[in-house]
Amino acid sequence: MPADCAAGASLSDTERREVGVQADPEPCGTCAVSAPVATPETVTPCKDEELWFEDGTLILIARDVKFRIYKGPLIAHSPVFKDMLSLPQPVPASGGQAKAGADVDGEDGAPAHTNSHSIGPVEPSFDEISACMRLGHKYQCDQMVQRSIDYLKDYFPDDIDVWVDDAPHDPPKFEPIHRIGVVNLARTTGADALLPVALARCCLLDGEIVGGFAREDGTQEVLARADLARVFAGKARLMHTNVYATHRVFRQAVAKECRRAKACEGVLKRLLGELVQDEAVMDPLRLTYAWGAYVDRIEVKKGDGERELCAKCYAMLKTERVKEEQRALFRALPGMMGVTVDGWATKPGMDAAASTP
Repeated sequence: MPADCAAGASLSDTERREVGVQADPEPCGTCAVSAPVATPETVTPCKDEELWFEDGTLILIARDVKFRIYKGPLIAHSPVFKDMLSLPQPVPASGGQAKAGADVDGEDGAPAHTNSHSIGPVEPSFDEISACMRLGHKYQCDQMVQRSIDYLKDYFPDDIDVWVDDAPHDPPKFEPIHRIGVVNLARTTGADALLPVALARCCLLDGEIVGGFAREDGTQEVLARADLARVFAGKARLMHTNVYATHRVFRQAVAKECRRAKACEGVLKRLLGELVQDEAVMDPLRLTYAWGAYVDRIEVKKGDGERELCAKCYAMLKTERVKEEQRALFRALPGMMGVTVDGWATKPGMDAAASTP
């Protein structure tokens, strides 16, 4: 929170520029419509208690908060700021601080500033990631944008090995509803590789997918109509695919090395027949498969605990077929979600056709 709301002291020894904020009234084509935000003409900006350096060479104002920082890092990392700060600044006739002819704002609901260590030991919130990506994109701070994209790829992967080996889940400080925001960030920054998994994860949301969520500034983050339609269509495709995948996993085909095929075929038949009694396994709307626990629970003989399946069939059922279906689902995600991602299925081991029916 800002430390005080008093007017800043006069800056006379070094170059100072005060850059104002202007809300962008035009809605982004793929994001929520933001309500107009108060401009410096209507509010008295307050000093930020963290980013206010007495020997700073630049004053920035974002909404109702002002920051006194050093212009060197901005010039080094942002071509936009480099050009902006190279312009000669007029000297006000009445004295005081000059204003540069440019805007700096937390548009699209981005917070005024973010934790400088937000992508490191401290897990970032959605608002911090959103601010880094939106402002970094606007002011061409490519490194900041890419760091945020790399962070999101740990949870919305474009790598099949990450998908198969680590069950998809939300970032620690994200809520499930923030998946909507991830889709919008991917659209804004052109990070198409995030879209298949982000849209698929949106399929797991309930009715809140329509209304979205409130940003830090009170505006609403919602999916664009086209992406909302993709989620509805993708949910139906996902359910269809999962039903077929469940039946393929428990098909009555034993492992090649199986030495007691008749007995193992009988176990596979029983496992398939008892699926209807397990809601978790039969849930058609999911991105991870819970077949392993089901196999362990049903397949073990009562009493002595000895397995009915041979070791080869057990490994085939518990691991090989599950990973096979996970890989098939991953390969099919762009098509299921109605998006195109160049190079999505080009990694070694991903050349097989998707097994969606």
